[in-house]
Amino acid sequence: MCCFKVKLRYSRFKIQDLRYLHLVFYLFLLITFNFQLLTAAENRPFLTDKDQFNYAMFLYKQGHYAVSAREFSRVIDYFPGSQVIPHAQYMIGDAYLNASMYQEAVGQWQQFIKNFPDNEFKTEASLKLEVAKAKFKHVPAGFKQGETEFVAAPKLPVIKAQPNRLTSQPLNFSLPLRAVQVAFFEGRDYQEVGNELDRLKTAGVDTIILRVFHNKDDRFYPFIKPREVVGVYFETKESPVVDDMLGTVLDMAHQKGLKVFAWMTTRYADYGLEHRKDLGCKAYDFYTKNIISCKGLDLFNEEAVYHLEKLFNDLAEYPIDGVLFQDDLVLKHNEGFGSYSEMLYKNDTGKIVIPAELYNVWTTKTLNSELRTSNVQYTHDFWGWAAWKNKRLLQVASRVRAVVKNRNPNAKFAINLMYESISNPTYAMAWLSQSLDEAVKQGFDYYAVMAYHQQMQDELKKEPYEIQSLIQKMTSEAVRLVGEPQKVLMKFQTIDWNTSQPLLYQEVIGLLTKMKEMGDISLAVVPYRKDFPFEDMGGQKKVKQLLR
Repeated sequence: MCCFKVKLRYSRFKIQDLRYLHLVFYLFLLITFNFQLLTAAENRPFLTDKDQFNYAMFLYKQGHYAVSAREFSRVIDYFPGSQVIPHAQYMIGDAYLNASMYQEAVGQWQQFIKNFPDNEFKTEASLKLEVAKAKFKHVPAGFKQGETEFVAAPKLPVIKAQPNRLTSQPLNFSLPLRAVQVAFFEGRDYQEVGNELDRLKTAGVDTIILRVFHNKDDRFYPFIKPREVVGVYFETKESPVVDDMLGTVLDMAHQKGLKVFAWMTTRYADYGLEHRKDLGCKAYDFYTKNIISCKGLDLFNEEAVYHLEKLFNDLAEYPIDGVLFQDDLVLKHNEGFGSYSEMLYKNDTGKIVIPAELYNVWTTKTLNSELRTSNVQYTHDFWGWAAWKNKRLLQVASRVRAVVKNRNPNAKFAINLMYESISNPTYAMAWLSQSLDEAVKQGFDYYAVMAYHQQMQDELKKEPYEIQSLIQKMTSEAVRLVGEPQKVLMKFQTIDWNTSQPLLYQEVIGLLTKMKEMGDISLAVVPYRKDFPFEDMGGQKKVKQLLR
């Protein structure tokens, strides 16, 4: 989780100049807001056409036929001059056939034969085309092709709740959320915080996603007296406690009819355990070819997972309405190694993971021989490793969820997802070990898509109208995969991460309006700003007036 440290440079700062005061405030808010935004400085991998094809083939061999068809099609979309396109189009037809999506298979086989009449697979494609046509004629009326591929998420087993020290009254979750993610309240005391909550409720906001962790560079809530410099905002013996403010804010919010989700870290919740190197994450260094330490807990170590379970068990003592897993529940492409993961991987797959066999790496040195860069491509074995890591992360999330539900059966769970998990699933699996397809199978209550438009515009080098179109397509795809639109929580930024300046209201509200036009999508703005026009977040009439 990267902290944003923006250096303010100006020659004559006058404390009475409100412009600089606002800039300083948003700077601190930005430092507090510890999202893991992935920048080019982190040396993100470049995916080749073969990487994309190998990932699609991995999914195909795993039996995820409809998903693999989508990924094979990305070879054609992303790499129009690639030599593997004929094989990719052939595999699209084969994947659709295996997914019982016969009409789509017929179309793909016909297109393949037309586009590549001299291809070595033409004869086989012609035979399979006839098979697909025959099967399509016998599809029963009312049968939805491919319906077995995206089944409803499994329901969790019913767990008997133990007595809770605070009783939580179930609130209405049938409607889409209108949420605000709070990294920082401006109120100097609880009365002023109450006034902020009143305004949010009056404006139509129904959910507060409240930060209950505190990292070294975070800004303290002004209304608390910190006991520690890092830790959490609820009582527990598993972590340093900065202040027990959660209970008070919960009571205030519930009295006003607001739901409260606890926004909590997972991998980076190593408060008080930083000295335990055995619990720390391990990564593969492409340059030295050694295993080195990386930030966060090693979630392949059962002791580290047990620590998380105990920490979240104490969090569940409070009448929270839900939990949002922080965006640290990811593993980058070279993270997740070490003795614990190697042992589990061998037990699960029968294979021995050898880091050097997962990557093709080209390293270069600068003239001063100090700074080195690398180009990384992935071998076929890498995709099995990345998918296995993703499976482990989701298992840990499910274990934590079960612990919380044991004390608070009504608690809902939201998982943060990087925008690439929808816009570029291959990249998300490789770089983050994250997959929306797999997350849906775990049956979370909300899938929080970090659709930070300004960040996407900067990283993808696209114009605003292109990003808006991409976000709309991402939303449609997320709804298709999740199945229930209110469970898709689209999150939009209110501040430019690079400059710390607030974004134009019209820009953010315009995106929210587009989302509402798409159906009952849950929406959130990130981070909370006291001056944001929240009343325009839910009122169509006022939004239209604002956009004129």
